[in-house]
Amino acid sequence: MRIIQASSYFYPHIGGVETHVLELSQTLQDMGHDVIVLCAAVPKSRPTEVLNGLNVHRFPAIDLPYVPYMFALRRRVAQFSANVVHSHYPPPFMSYGTVKGLPQIPHVLTYHCDLEIPDHIANLRIPNVCKNLVQQVNKGLYAKPVLDKVNQIIATTQSYAQSSSVLRGYQYEIVPNGIRLQAFDKQLHDVSNERMSKQVLFVGRLSSVKGIDYLIEAAKIVLKQHDDATFLIVGDGEERQRLEALAIGYENHIKFCGYISRRALIALYKRSTVLVLPSFTRLEAFGVVLLEAMACETPVIASRIPGVLDVIGEGGFLVTPRSPQSIATAILEIFENPTNARHMGKKGRQLVEQKYDWKIVAQGILDLYANVAESTVRP
Repeated sequence: MRIIQASSYFYPHIGGVETHVLELSQTLQDMGHDVIVLCAAVPKSRPTEVLNGLNVHRFPAIDLPYVPYMFALRRRVAQFSANVVHSHYPPPFMSYGTVKGLPQIPHVLTYHCDLEIPDHIANLRIPNVCKNLVQQVNKGLYAKPVLDKVNQIIATTQSYAQSSSVLRGYQYEIVPNGIRLQAFDKQLHDVSNERMSKQVLFVGRLSSVKGIDYLIEAAKIVLKQHDDATFLIVGDGEERQRLEALAIGYENHIKFCGYISRRALIALYKRSTVLVLPSFTRLEAFGVVLLEAMACETPVIASRIPGVLDVIGEGGFLVTPRSPQSIATAILEIFENPTNARHMGKKGRQLVEQKYDWKIVAQGILDLYANVAESTVRP
């Protein structure tokens, strides 16, 4: 098949949807399909290039926070042809542009999460009236017009889809996120098996919705009992300065690592005692970092929120959102019960092998492509 993957953001922009699109595209390519990626030129990049064998086309865009706006998108995407187009929502503009520009091509859409405006961006407080207005405009002008037109909707977890006010009333199939386990294991092969006894890891964008401030407060609680513990915060973003201020006085224990190489990140997954994902809003609908840690037999701790609560199984603990004490209690349980932690790590790895390997996930998506393509050509 010739497949278009349409995503507002793509590498070198870093995020969960971008990783999803990259790994899905590479897996489909490995399975013998021709994949074209359409995306915004954010950050500014060459308009066309071949990336790991993928043909990538980037369109000029205004880099608005979280929602790059692309010029003349309908006209730009209309020049492409394929057996199926697979768009990724949100941000909304690429899905909207492909609906308008490629109406003749069967369209599959993965609904990754609801578009939810955070309480603040860096030091800028977002008034509730503005948040509600943007969310309602998105729902009325973009989400529903797109969902009404596509041939197949994919959601990544049942709990998230059931609790989404946007997806209510639509039919959808559940296909989870994944990781390319074979490629992941190749990089993992050279990593030392020595695991640090009290090293806590966070991986993600430093934004207000990730709940890192609650992890920092949890760290202060844990350090009262284990003053040899280390908390590593990997990633960067608009909240870094504010978060570093919260950790003043604890610099020897709470360390901001910024962006690091993929190889270095996999080594941290493997060597850390536990990974924590303290996100608390609907912008965190899955958490691919959970899968990556679980693939390394590293226990995970995540907030009990829709989507995330479906992912980890017996591979870790779910905690109360926005609760430093709940996070701290789970970390202490991991520290003080290493046998149980190892058991959770092995269960997490088994779950990734059975359910979240991209070879398995991509085949489910290909089956949906075939069904959609067949149903749209029938008289």
